[in-house]
Amino acid sequence: MTDPVAARRAAIAAEKERLARARERRASQGKAGATGFAQRKWRWLGVNGGEAVDAVLAMLRDIAEAPTLTDDQRETLDRAIAGTPDRETLLPAVRAGLAALEPQGVLGHLRSLWAVEVRWLNEPGSKRCRILCSTAPGLELVGTRSHAVSGGPAFSLFATAATRGAIPLPNAVLAQVLTWAPLSVLDDLVDHGGLLADDEPWQARDAEEALYLRARLAPNSIGPQEAERLGWHGMLRRRAFLADETIMRQEPEDVWDLLYDVVRDVQLASLDALDAALPRAQQIQLRDLRSGALVGQWDGDTVRDRGLWKLMAALWRPTMTVDPRRSEFYALAALNRAYDLLKSGDLDGARRQAESFTRGWKSGSSLPVGIMDEAYTIAAYATAVTSPEAGNDRAAREQLVLAEAYAEKAAENGDPLAKRNLAHVRTWRATPKNKRGPMTNPFLELGLDHGAEGWERHCRDLFRRYEYEKDQSSQARLNQAEDRIHEAARHESGYDVFFQVPLDRARYELPDTVPRRLVPPLEPMARRTALTSGADLESIRALAAVELLDDFRSSAPHLDRHGSTR
Repeated sequence: MTDPVAARRAAIAAEKERLARARERRASQGKAGATGFAQRKWRWLGVNGGEAVDAVLAMLRDIAEAPTLTDDQRETLDRAIAGTPDRETLLPAVRAGLAALEPQGVLGHLRSLWAVEVRWLNEPGSKRCRILCSTAPGLELVGTRSHAVSGGPAFSLFATAATRGAIPLPNAVLAQVLTWAPLSVLDDLVDHGGLLADDEPWQARDAEEALYLRARLAPNSIGPQEAERLGWHGMLRRRAFLADETIMRQEPEDVWDLLYDVVRDVQLASLDALDAALPRAQQIQLRDLRSGALVGQWDGDTVRDRGLWKLMAALWRPTMTVDPRRSEFYALAALNRAYDLLKSGDLDGARRQAESFTRGWKSGSSLPVGIMDEAYTIAAYATAVTSPEAGNDRAAREQLVLAEAYAEKAAENGDPLAKRNLAHVRTWRATPKNKRGPMTNPFLELGLDHGAEGWERHCRDLFRRYEYEKDQSSQARLNQAEDRIHEAARHESGYDVFFQVPLDRARYELPDTVPRRLVPPLEPMARRTALTSGADLESIRALAAVELLDDFRSSAPHLDRHGSTR
């Protein structure tokens, strides 16, 4: 009991109960108690007053028949009961008799002696007895004067149990108590760091408790089947997340639900909830990731974690050309930026971003072939489509020549779509300017992927918006794009008549893999035992009382006529 208010109330109640029992005992004995002459004899053995004599006599009667006593010891006890205690031989006989009792009996008699101020223990034993007999031993133990109080294995365990693990077990007695200490007391030690994995306490327990203690102290030693036996859902959910398995959502959602939402599904609305659920180390990593997205700068470990790329790309909104040479992540971000600019109608921006792939490479630097092919394709399309806007015919022709060179680079690896795009560019270049049709892909003009389903509904939505804005020129461009798509659909070649971007949409996708940096480490399993019960604490207290028999004095102190011990 560590609550000072509750401890004080418990102590007051215990003292009132003790006084009431003493009054009842005196009332029932009447004048049959020890005479003044007998009390003077007992005073020389440190027993002062009728109540103290009665408590000693009750103990002597209880231990007098112990089978382990010698004849001399039994005779010594009988003489003391008869009223002639022997100062030299009584205490050794009392110690021998108490040693024959059950631990609870020993504790009961020591409590009775302590209550009537019979001090038959040496100084260290008296200090421990005061704590064992206290109604609030936790407060006694944490007092500044009690820090140095120590004892045997049972007393050390009692000190730990009474303070709920705040006072650790000495290493010297740890092995002696691990086999019988209540599991709740071991949990107290684990909570306070007084029991470590290096101590291997599971070696001294049965199979179920050993598994529980391993989960508390050495969680990495627990396998999936053992976690199932324990019903350790936190570990099972962590393992499932790392194995990229489907995890069932919980109510309320836990850190694994939030990691899945934010990192895998890129639900940015759940970022703050994830931040609150993560341990401190991973919380710092997430905040560094979010702050890095402001300028597109992250540390090397973050950039190398492919499982974070989707989240990084979703948080980062670059306004300048992205340098694809920095890493594969930046190359994918640059490629997606070029494509987004293309669909938004910013062909010049798309061209500048795509051309960043084609120049300034260091020796030995390389990117996956597919990414380079897509970059050359975007560059070819944007260069060709913007060629009519060049300052003069010569510049326009030079742009078409450059567009053809880009298309040739994209087709070098034999992609059939890239070859068809190259044929489109060559046809445009060979066709006189006045006879060329539109070179744009109408799907891209509409802000859609090539051949996207539902394009007609998208067009209707756009038309209504332009009509609301009274933007007739945009309505005209929209109608022209729709007509071109309808016209292409009526012919056998279909949408192949358009320059196609991208060649393969999958090359633009960011990897959907499990992150490593934001995943919390495996924490020990949470405590499952309740606080140490009163019955368990009393059992330990009784065993500690038996240890006090080693501190019995060989000869008793006596009291002077003023009642002080000498």
